[in-house]
Amino acid sequence: MFKLRFSIILLVVSSFFIVSCSGNKESKDSEFLLIGTQGPLTGPIEFYGTQSLGGVNLAVDEINRTGGINGKQVKVVPFDSKGDGKESLLIANTFIASEVCAVIGEPTSGAFLSSRSAYDRHSIPVVSPGATAKGVTDGLDYVFRTTLQDSTGAPYLVDYLIDEKGFNNFGIIINTADSYSVSLGNLFREQLKKRNADIVVEARIFGAPTDVSDELKPLRGKDIDVVIYSGFHPEGAVILKEMDKRGIQGVLVGADGLQQTGLTPLAGDLAVGTIYYSGFSPNADNDMVRSFNQIVSQASLISDVLVAQAYDTANILFSVMKNADITNCSKESRGMIKSGLSKVRNYHGVSGTLSFDSEGSAIKTPFISEIIKSGSGSYSTIVLE
Repeated sequence: MFKLRFSIILLVVSSFFIVSCSGNKESKDSEFLLIGTQGPLTGPIEFYGTQSLGGVNLAVDEINRTGGINGKQVKVVPFDSKGDGKESLLIANTFIASEVCAVIGEPTSGAFLSSRSAYDRHSIPVVSPGATAKGVTDGLDYVFRTTLQDSTGAPYLVDYLIDEKGFNNFGIIINTADSYSVSLGNLFREQLKKRNADIVVEARIFGAPTDVSDELKPLRGKDIDVVIYSGFHPEGAVILKEMDKRGIQGVLVGADGLQQTGLTPLAGDLAVGTIYYSGFSPNADNDMVRSFNQIVSQASLISDVLVAQAYDTANILFSVMKNADITNCSKESRGMIKSGLSKVRNYHGVSGTLSFDSEGSAIKTPFISEIIKSGSGSYSTIVLE
C-alpha cells in the first residue's frame, strides 16, 4: 500500500512539473523554489532511490516548517531513473528545460556519470548524495557530491583489514557489467598490491545473476581471509548464499553497497560478519545522530548512509541558498548556488564533517562497520573504526 501511494504522489507531482515547464513555465518569482531529485524509485536497486528521496523530504519538511528559504517554500520534484543511465540522462534533459534551482542527483555512481555533464553544460548545480566512484566531479564546475569517495574508503578499509584484523589472503569479485564495480575493484586491487597482500584469486560476475555457482568456482577450496565484492547488495546476497553452499571461507567485504539495511533482508544470518565502509553510521556516538535516528524512525525510513547523506545534501543546499538570498531559480541564482557550494567548509551534518575539495567532492573520514545480530534476533551494525 505504501509503494502504491508513493507512486501516485510521484506521478501527480511529476505531471504537475511537466505541465508547468512546457510552454507555461514556473515564474521566476513563484511562491516555490523548485529542487529536482532523481534516482531509482523502482527496479532492483529502488532502495537507494527511495531512501535518498526520503532523506531529502525530511530536510524539506523541516525547512518549510520554519518558514522556508528567504520567505519561499521549497517544492521537491522527484523523478524515477530506475538506476539506468539512459533514463538518468532523459531526466536531466527534462530538468534542464525547466526552472529548478538545483538538482539532488543520482545516488549511484553509474547513473550519475550518465547525467552529470549535461547539468554542467547548462549551468545547473547538481549534487549527488551517493556517487562514490573516482573522478565523478572532476573538471565540472556545477557538479558536486556529498558522499565519501571510494578513493578514500577503499584504501582505508584495506589498511584496517591488514593492520587491525591481521588478514592477508584476499579474493576479489567484480561485476563486469557495472562500471562502478570495475572502478571500485581496481581501487581495492591497487591498495592490496601496495600493501603486498596476497590476492589469491579474482572472479567475475555479470549483471544481476541469481546463480553464481560457475562464476565462483575459482574461490572453492582456496585459503582466503577476505572476499571483496565491489558491487551492490542484491548480488552480495547471491554471493553469500553461494559461499555458504560451497563452503567458501572468508569475510565478505565492500563499500556501502553492502550496507546492512540492504543486505540483511536478502541474506539474513549469512550477512552477519560482513564488513563495509561508508560515509555514515547510525551507531555513531553523538547526539546529532541519535536525534536523527528518531526522526528517521518516525518517518518510517531506515537510518542508513543513503537517507543521512541525502538529508545532509539538502540541508547544505538550503544553507547555501539562504546565505545567497536566493528567492528565484534564475540562471543568476543557479550561478550563486554553485559559487556557494564550492565554498562549503567544515559543514557539520549527521553523516560527519564535510568540506568540498577543489573538484566539488566531499572530504570525509570513513566509518567501518560490521553487521551483527542481537539477542532479540534483529540486525544492526557496530562501528569498528
